[in-house]
Amino acid sequence: MLRGRYRIMVVDSQPAMRMMICSQLRGLGYGVLTCAHDGASALARLKTEPVDAVLMDVETTGPGGLEALVALRADPALRHLPVVVITTRAERETVEASLALGVSGYLIKPPTAAALGACLGRALLNVGDPGRTAAVPPAA
Repeated sequence: MLRGRYRIMVVDSQPAMRMMICSQLRGLGYGVLTCAHDGASALARLKTEPVDAVLMDVETTGPGGLEALVALRADPALRHLPVVVITTRAERETVEASLALGVSGYLIKPPTAAALGACLGRALLNVGDPGRTAAVPPAA
């Protein structure tokens, strides 16, 4: 896998957690990262910044991660984008709600680099060519 060519968005309201996850991703060889601090900014940026996968905390602010995930799945251009949930919430209801929305993985914070790499690697298996976003169809 050519990890350095994948574009990954990290969505988390905690700057320290965003930095830690981005550091882990760089250590795993992912080179192109973008960050958002809440669901609203993530959704806005996804319209203009193509990515291959999203790592999202379900506890982000306005809208929360689950609400942002509902909006993402309702958007025809973004509905197939791989999303991995990274959160402190391990309650059955949250896990089931996330899985029902088609997430590619679910990790409890703080994830180890090995767990993050394995989960993201599985999520990216169906993306196709690295660097070509899953959210935007290839040019004709």
